[in-house]
Amino acid sequence: MASIPAYPAIPDDIAAQPKYAVIGGSGVTVAGEERFSFKTPLGYLINISFLDEAKRVVFVNRHLCTAMDAEGKATYAPPHAVDFHVIMIGLKKLNVKSVCAIGSTGSLRPDEVPVGSIVMPDDYAFVLPAPVTFWGKLPMGAFAPEFTQEGKIHFAPASADDKQWVSFRQWVQQTLHPVLAAHQGKIKLAPGQEGVWPCVGSTEVGNDVKVAYVQTSGPRFETRAEIQVYKNLGHVVGMTCSAEWTLAQVCVRAIVAVCQTSVRHTLAHAASGVFAPPLASLLASRSCSVLLSCACAGAGTVRGVKLLGTSDCLPASRITSNP
Repeated sequence: MASIPAYPAIPDDIAAQPKYAVIGGSGVTVAGEERFSFKTPLGYLINISFLDEAKRVVFVNRHLCTAMDAEGKATYAPPHAVDFHVIMIGLKKLNVKSVCAIGSTGSLRPDEVPVGSIVMPDDYAFVLPAPVTFWGKLPMGAFAPEFTQEGKIHFAPASADDKQWVSFRQWVQQTLHPVLAAHQGKIKLAPGQEGVWPCVGSTEVGNDVKVAYVQTSGPRFETRAEIQVYKNLGHVVGMTCSAEWTLAQVCVRAIVAVCQTSVRHTLAHAASGVFAPPLASLLASRSCSVLLSCACAGAGTVRGVKLLGTSDCLPASRITSNP
């Protein structure tokens, strides 16, 4: 493994300017754009690109931004090997204010979240709740960061009292909602999404959980018995977004997760009856590439976004609103 990345460092003036970030995963990447690296206190964040010409919207693929091969180029890290600490402290040090994480999930309750739908969870759960924290790695505050501290360790996640998160979540919903009309018939709706898509029930956050993301440790998929248990915890299951959500809130950064149900999880769930034709998941993946472009807060001209494994490329589009 190389100790120095093959990608040039992000210039200091670009690193310092305020930004937003989009985290992609197995299904979405940015094609044909210059890649950069950034040295964090915990290691290198690599294979970084930008979705806009002004370089105010950062894009990283969680599976291709923390592990390097012998030549210093990005190599695949499965979910359990992704260094979420490097990703989130890197985004913080790059002056990222808010994050949109795109995730592939399986539906635990297909009657409430159909395969082929896209949802924005308002809470999350860990199946194996090991500590996810910067404590012991970086200077941290107890209930609020002070002086040179990077974040806090005691907080209630996904809370309605977090006004920054609630406001950003509502802004993302308003920004993404027009995509639904533009792709009528391609995106399945979960019950209660009418008028508030991709949220469910309401854009407000209360004590009732509308959609919960359940994170497993991976990298294998779930057994039939596990799925029966996880249904009691949440609505969709994945391997990454809860960790990103936790560390973003540790760093006092607003984050939303936009989740699609995809073929890879659907096939794993087939034996338990959580299954739908692959076409619905393919359409959800294509819609997710649209979401990725639309979620770029504050961007000017947004570059094309490529859907991995296909020849599809979302053309450049114009985003003019800011959160």
